[in-house]
Amino acid sequence: MNNKRLIDTFCELVRIPSESPDDREFIIYLEKLFGGLGGKTAVDDFGNLIVRFNAKNSKSREPVLFCAHADTVKPGIGIEPVIDGEFIKSKGDTILGADDKAGIAVIIEMLRTVKKNPPIEVLITRCEEIGTLGVRSVDHNMLKSKKGYVLDSDSIEGVVTGGPTIIHFNVHYQGKSAHAGMAPEKGISAIQAAAYSISKMKLGRIDDETTANVGKIEGGVIRNGIPENTMLLAECRSLNHDKCSGLAHEMKKIFEEGAQKYGARVSIEQETEIRAFMISETLPIVSEVINALKKRNIKPKTYPI
Repeated sequence: MNNKRLIDTFCELVRIPSESPDDREFIIYLEKLFGGLGGKTAVDDFGNLIVRFNAKNSKSREPVLFCAHADTVKPGIGIEPVIDGEFIKSKGDTILGADDKAGIAVIIEMLRTVKKNPPIEVLITRCEEIGTLGVRSVDHNMLKSKKGYVLDSDSIEGVVTGGPTIIHFNVHYQGKSAHAGMAPEKGISAIQAAAYSISKMKLGRIDDETTANVGKIEGGVIRNGIPENTMLLAECRSLNHDKCSGLAHEMKKIFEEGAQKYGARVSIEQETEIRAFMISETLPIVSEVINALKKRNIKPKTYPI
């Protein structure tokens, strides 16, 4: 592995804007880059990038998949990486973009360096940060691999073997507008209904495997108007699917209670984004990466996230 080249590649990647969902420019860049490394590229209907590489000095016909996501969170435009000793930081008021361009840089360096490999597939997904939209839209008919690794972690030794159920809520309260000074009693505050619901919820860390959050609230038009509309985005997560489903049911009831208390109407969109899973450490796909880490004197740590 060429450390300087790896760092240069990473810095080059983070300079290219890819705020979700506006990551198409970065996907086009990667398509050209992987093609230059000898990969056969394709883009599915959602815009996910799929690249295939032939086996090298290997008779194996079973491909292995390596996956990372192209998009970043905001603010991610105008990123200027700065090398500070052992760290790479953002120079200004932006993110760095290591999530997940560090993973992409590693995949690129692997392809440049590896001397022997089975067939390799690379999957670069879009719109992960706003709801894993890309990976849920992947055209699986375009993939041949039966096993793969996702490079999207913050530690070299970490091997993630499980994940949570995640349930999303899009909640819209509708009240009634009125002048806040002249006739407040004629109005129904959508913000008040939403605020009541939020105040009654268990948020943050519920237990060692469960969390809940209200991440965005938006409502009202002017200072002196009773707000007719309010929207909020919420979620709950748990490594236990039944527990997450139960918590989601409680949250929905509380959203409805807030509307009922103040005479507002509420519409609730609820979606299970992903379902909790765990894979055994004894499976070959896990033991292979554990053994690879040990060979490099790295003590592996397996855990669900």
